[in-house]
Amino acid sequence: MNKNGFVFVETIVVITILTSALLLLFSSFSNILKKEKERMNYDDVAYIYRTHYLKNTLDKLNLKDALNNLNSDDNKYFLTINKDTNNLFLGKENYQNYFNKLLDDYEVEEMFIVKTKELDNLKACLIDNSCDNEFNEDIIKYLKTINVDIERDNILVASYATCHNNGCQYFYSWVSV
Repeated sequence: MNKNGFVFVETIVVITILTSALLLLFSSFSNILKKEKERMNYDDVAYIYRTHYLKNTLDKLNLKDALNNLNSDDNKYFLTINKDTNNLFLGKENYQNYFNKLLDDYEVEEMFIVKTKELDNLKACLIDNSCDNEFNEDIIKYLKTINVDIERDNILVASYATCHNNGCQYFYSWVSV
């Protein structure tokens, strides 16, 4: 009779240990899954190709002149490009119309050209909320993940909005300029 009581207590202890281990494993797995779902919107191959194509198109629209203006202003970490951008292409209105159509066709919400050497300063100003422009929370999360280890002066960061019946989903990617 004493033996059966000991087996019962042993079984309860084993079940408690196994349950604790499974709960710990489940919480770790849930956390990893949540982070991966968030990361799925960052640097997807299809959007990297879109960003590369946009960079090539911007090069045709005198992006180099806009970059020279950015590089001459030491207090500016980034250049914002969206539908509201004026005089980026030196007053060529037909280019601006073409550019707005390009943004619509590729579902580009906004682009930033960031000085590579100033990327850390931009991240710091985003954390402190001391940047001149208003950034949404998602782009701030994405900019924090970028680590550039290439010898380029600037990078192009693009934000895409893919909208369906359920709402909009945002994707982010970057390429060197």
